[in-house]
Amino acid sequence: MAARHHTVPQMYLRNFADGSGGIMLANRDDPGLTFKTSTRKAVAERGFYRIETEDLARDEDRVEHDPEAIENALSQVEGAIAASIKRLVEPGSTPDQTDWYRLIQFAALQTVRGRRWREDMVALATQAARTSILAELDDEHIRVWLVAQDLPAGPDDVAAFYESLQGSRFPRLIPPQAVLVQESLKMAFGDPATGDLGLQQFLAGKSVSLIRTSRVAVLTSDEPVCWWSPGDAPIGYATAQMVWVPLSPRLILQFRDPDFDPAAHGVPDVADYLAKFVNGLVAAQADRWIIHHPSDAPLADMQLPARELWGDELVAERDEEDGTRRELFVHRRLRPQE
Repeated sequence: MAARHHTVPQMYLRNFADGSGGIMLANRDDPGLTFKTSTRKAVAERGFYRIETEDLARDEDRVEHDPEAIENALSQVEGAIAASIKRLVEPGSTPDQTDWYRLIQFAALQTVRGRRWREDMVALATQAARTSILAELDDEHIRVWLVAQDLPAGPDDVAAFYESLQGSRFPRLIPPQAVLVQESLKMAFGDPATGDLGLQQFLAGKSVSLIRTSRVAVLTSDEPVCWWSPGDAPIGYATAQMVWVPLSPRLILQFRDPDFDPAAHGVPDVADYLAKFVNGLVAAQADRWIIHHPSDAPLADMQLPARELWGDELVAERDEEDGTRRELFVHRRLRPQE
């Protein structure tokens, strides 16, 4: 049986634990459903980072391959990061250059190591495949396929089938786990073969600060890194103007574009009010679990929005002289309409 892998490391969860090592987990879709568990059992899935030997493409890579190599490497990285976080959660502590490097590394890694990033990867891969295939697909190809399946193949049937492929009927393209694991690490840390610097490059250019609260308890989730920009436009790693990472029930790590004025865009500038703001964002983007210290109640009176789902948003349309209407859609995470 495959080993259990934490998608959020234990060294991080311990900062939200009580003296017995317990933390509170609340269901993302029904926050009233809560239970206490240990950091050892929380937010862990069997074989999440495991790469089987037979999944490796090159024979030379299979020699003495350890399927748990990625999990073991992550544990080593987490050990170095844990020392910085443990020191910084102490009141009055200040980070040095090594701490900042480790915090950037942690934020980049934690952004991509959970289910949310994998869901994004599948959605974008599926959309790319759908766009490519539909661009080459014509009525005759569809008619021949319908006939081969012993299905009605009249003009209306062909049109209906094409329209169905534009929506949810198109099969999801799910990359192998080995690809998902390898690509997530490239996204976080870059790829020396191409010179790409990964997510760390977007964090390193930001101003970094620690937000310490006095009265408001900070929560976290199974997706604790929040990339944010004002407005409703899609947020990319290169365009996010703020990034927040809860580090403890009284500490939030903040990255900010140097030229961005948070207060001018409605971001609270008082630590406790900012904590409430960040709590709402981190809880809303949770995949399954919202996490907090057993003695705290940060979800009290919080109204979580509906979960964002991948879909197509119409962003522009134009009528041509021949009567054709052209529409431009963006494939992105959308909040369901009330």
